[in-house]
Amino acid sequence: MKIFRFLKLLLVSVSLVLIVWIKPWHLILSNAQVSSKPKNDLPTRLLGTSTTTNTLLPDWSRISFSTMPVIGESGSINVDGIERSFAQGDTPDKYLTLGDIDEALQPDLLSLNTIAQTLNYPDLETFTLDSFPLLGQQTLQELINFVPSLGQTKAAEVPPIAKLLQTKSPQTNLDRPLREIVAPNSTLGELKLNQINLSSYTVGDIPDIDTVQLSNFTGWQNTLIKDVPLLNSLPLASFPIGITSSGNTVARIDFIWGKAEKRRLRTVSGSDVEGFAVPCSGQSCPYIELDDLENSGRNIRGEFEGRSWISGKYQKVKGGWGCLKGVNGGKEPTGRLPFGSAFKVVVMEPDEKTDTVDTALFFRFKNICGATPYFIGPVPFMTYRVNAPIFIGAYNSTAPTSTQVRTQKSNIKTGASFKSASNSAKLEVTQTIPQNNCEPTETTQGVNLAALGKSISEQESSDGDYNSVGAYTCVDGEANCGVALGKHQIMSYGSDVREQISHFVGGEEFLAKLSQGYQPSGTELFQFFPPEAQDAVFKTRIASSVNSTSQEIDPTTKKAFSGERLVERVTQKYFGGDSSVVDSNAKDIFGRMSLKNYGNDVLERYKQIAFEC
Repeated sequence: MKIFRFLKLLLVSVSLVLIVWIKPWHLILSNAQVSSKPKNDLPTRLLGTSTTTNTLLPDWSRISFSTMPVIGESGSINVDGIERSFAQGDTPDKYLTLGDIDEALQPDLLSLNTIAQTLNYPDLETFTLDSFPLLGQQTLQELINFVPSLGQTKAAEVPPIAKLLQTKSPQTNLDRPLREIVAPNSTLGELKLNQINLSSYTVGDIPDIDTVQLSNFTGWQNTLIKDVPLLNSLPLASFPIGITSSGNTVARIDFIWGKAEKRRLRTVSGSDVEGFAVPCSGQSCPYIELDDLENSGRNIRGEFEGRSWISGKYQKVKGGWGCLKGVNGGKEPTGRLPFGSAFKVVVMEPDEKTDTVDTALFFRFKNICGATPYFIGPVPFMTYRVNAPIFIGAYNSTAPTSTQVRTQKSNIKTGASFKSASNSAKLEVTQTIPQNNCEPTETTQGVNLAALGKSISEQESSDGDYNSVGAYTCVDGEANCGVALGKHQIMSYGSDVREQISHFVGGEEFLAKLSQGYQPSGTELFQFFPPEAQDAVFKTRIASSVNSTSQEIDPTTKKAFSGERLVERVTQKYFGGDSSVVDSNAKDIFGRMSLKNYGNDVLERYKQIAFEC
């Protein structure tokens, strides 16, 4: 394999010398076909920075859900009565609901009028009411509640409502205001518009309905994008939270490797559950090898040199959360979220013969209680050649790296991933790759850090939700106030958290709001404190705590903390702080759990997880 790599490197080098007249960093639009569908001709634009002028990105101001490429496979889910499906050849607007994209794009803040104005569409009256089935699902009482002017309007002046009342209650006096008709008779208030044929009525037949935000309609989350007039034509950049480039980090594709590759440990791919540095081993690991744009050579090592973006066609990682996280076996293709959480970008089939690689998009289903993994795809995206710049998105150069070579020891500087107060200490962590289906193992002082981390995160947020937001708390005489953030419920006033968040544009302002009790959205957490940052801060804290606690004397055994007692005490410190009393019965500010009980609960989880692995 090393000889093959050398020959390939030599061949590429010679080729670059002999055919320099070929565009060296040319990114081509995808030639990939899905079930004999036409080429993917997405509009593109240049990434507008001085150092990345050769990088093409999709022009989201000219791309809508109805003009995106079609999906290549069919499928369905049925979980606890939740049935969803997608059909080969459909565009995303035909299988995605408003709820699937609410966190990423917030379509519920739109009204028919704002959509039409954005698109310069002159006349909503061309849309019949049956083209907006969400409206037909509303009761008369609901319509009166969110269209105030409607209650004062005579029923006879609203043709579809007049027809509904004539059909279901012929004796009703239609010359009275609707509020008077509906108020004394709950049966009439429960009538729904779709109980009559709505094809002969238009949106204009119900006064002011076009000004109502979609969030006011009962059941808006379950409405398909295609079933809201004009919404599937709205550019993705024009949603209340428009799709944009998350960060401006670009790498260069140095090499493209095929299915013969079996092991890659330094990656930039993964998921928002596992982080974006998930290693690949024990299976086929096709990948694209990345380098810095300047291609400075081995004398200057940049953050991307030698890192891999693994093919999601061959490697699956954990995904999803809440009631839907078990769909598709809880797995999704490895990849990245360079354009936010609406969809995932996945490397598909690297081709060593042509030195090209296709990418694809994968979507997810989502509702109020959870989200599936990103498994709905593939939707053809873009094709790249060797030496092309590829957009990575938000990437912190200090992001945690993945598991190292089996049994290799490495010194990890506390705060090397995200700086903390004790950034002069060094932690010796033994990292191993297990032979079963468990996560790669990192141990220090005999403690399985992965098992301990999983145990604590399950105690803090049972569904492992990186977007979880907890209580607002003040400590140290109210000198430090903040909000519990993410999967591990890390307080925002921590110095390591503050330093990480402040790296991002607007981070200082975000921290200031958190110190006043602001409850951020999932989108804001993804922007300022993404999963890989949460995991890095947490792992650094836990590893440091294990090392320092192992030097302390256990008042129960009169010996240094070790084994299960070490795990228990580290957990107590995580809950109550480093100065908390060992095995204390003191409870949290809500009076729900004592320090001792917290430690016991996490220890039991830890023993089970560690035993299984």
